Amino acid sequence: MDALADKATRDGLRQAAQPNSLSRILRKVGVALILAPDPFTAVPGVVMLGASFAAGGKEPLSAASVFNETGKILDEIGSI
Repeated sequence: MDALADKATRDGLRQAAQPNSLSRILRKVGVALILAPDPFTAVPGVVMLGASFAAGGKEPLSAASVFNETGKILDEIGSI
C-alpha cells in the first residue's frame, strides 16, 4: 500500500483491510490503567479489560470474510 501516492487513499484501503477494533482499544486502555501507578485507576482498568473480552465477539467483518460468506450464500442459492 506504500506505493499509493495519495495518503487519503492509503488510509482508506488500510481501514477497509484492517478495521478498527473496539475491543482491542478497550484492552489497551484497560491494561494501561491497571499498570498506572495510581491505585484508583485499577478498578476502571479492570472494567475496561472485561468489557474488551465481552465485546470481542462483535468485531467488524474483514473484507475477506465478507467475500467468503458471499460465496457461500451464492453457492447455496445456486443449489436450490
